[in-house]
Amino acid sequence: MKVTKLKIIIILFMIGTTFMSCDVLSGALSFVNCKYEFAGFSNPSVAGINISNVTNINNINAASLLKLTAGILSGSLPLSFTANISATNPNTTAAQIAGLDWGIDLNSTNVLSGTLDHSVSIPGNGGKTIIPLTIQTDLLQLFKGESRENIMSFINHLLNTGEGSSNVAIRIRPAIMVGGQKIQTGFITLSKNLK
Repeated sequence: MKVTKLKIIIILFMIGTTFMSCDVLSGALSFVNCKYEFAGFSNPSVAGINISNVTNINNINAASLLKLTAGILSGSLPLSFTANISATNPNTTAAQIAGLDWGIDLNSTNVLSGTLDHSVSIPGNGGKTIIPLTIQTDLLQLFKGESRENIMSFINHLLNTGEGSSNVAIRIRPAIMVGGQKIQTGFITLSKNLK
């Protein structure tokens, strides 16, 4: 990541000295020193059923089981959850991010990817912001292209019922605005071993 930071700083300095005020450049550069961490998953639901308190199949009521069965039979089982990224800004100025691309890998296999297309501000002087990545996909489609073991492990960890461990990596690529143009940075990988 040091090479990426150096490239970004050089590009921003060259563009910034030409087109931007010091305050705007400072806000754009502040994100480089921010510390990013994977803060876990929240709000998991399958077919519109909140599964955050489900620890095994016996915790699901009959109506929810019927809804899940109907979804499986229809060929669509929507899954949604939030992956939370914690960003801490040690700089004196707020860090400005103009959005980011993200990807989620489970045991080194990419299972999901997407884009956060709104801006995020991280306050300076040790300020912390949780960046929620709202993720929606079809669980049955995930089963088609991926290892069943990887996906089941991922779901078990969403439910906090996983046995063994899985390595989840969230890759984020923040973007910044420079002179009215959105510039993509390099990917930052945030790994967590889920047990």
